[in-house]
Amino acid sequence: ETGAVVGKFPTFGLKSVLLAGVVALSSTSAQACIKTAELKADQMRFLELQLKVAALRCRFENPQFASLYNRFVVAHKGAIKASRWPVEAYLARQTRMDMDTYVTKTANRISFESMDAGYFCENAAAVADMAASYADPLMVIDLLPVRYQTPRPVCADRTAPTTATVATPDRTGAIDR
Repeated sequence: ETGAVVGKFPTFGLKSVLLAGVVALSSTSAQACIKTAELKADQMRFLELQLKVAALRCRFENPQFASLYNRFVVAHKGAIKASRWPVEAYLARQTRMDMDTYVTKTANRISFESMDAGYFCENAAAVADMAASYADPLMVIDLLPVRYQTPRPVCADRTAPTTATVATPDRTGAIDR
């Protein structure tokens, strides 16, 4: 009978609590991921920031690096600009960070890790040259001297009729950008 007491909990209350818990868990897991568009935008921002850090850090070792960086920016200005909004959407949904803080934290991480990356300037210059030449600059994401780390697992695509899951890189970021 509805409202009967089992122990100290009414039966309808226990069912409601269990159902609410299942709903909360499913909505939490959906929010604890990065959407594919946000991932691509985050990768673009990371690539651009790494090349910017390299242009500053490597300017004495390679005086031509600034022109490599500028060539990349000119070639992909639209994609760089378009990447801002998906990253801001991700930050608003997953963190309490604004874009300025995200850029600062990401650039600081790249700068710090670049000190341990062997041949950082040489490798960054090669990547900048390739990224400026390719129609899709993200083709070089795995060649960066400081590795890109996916900040969260990639959200499953709920619109696709397939049961296959979205593949995610195994390197997830320890730093919550």
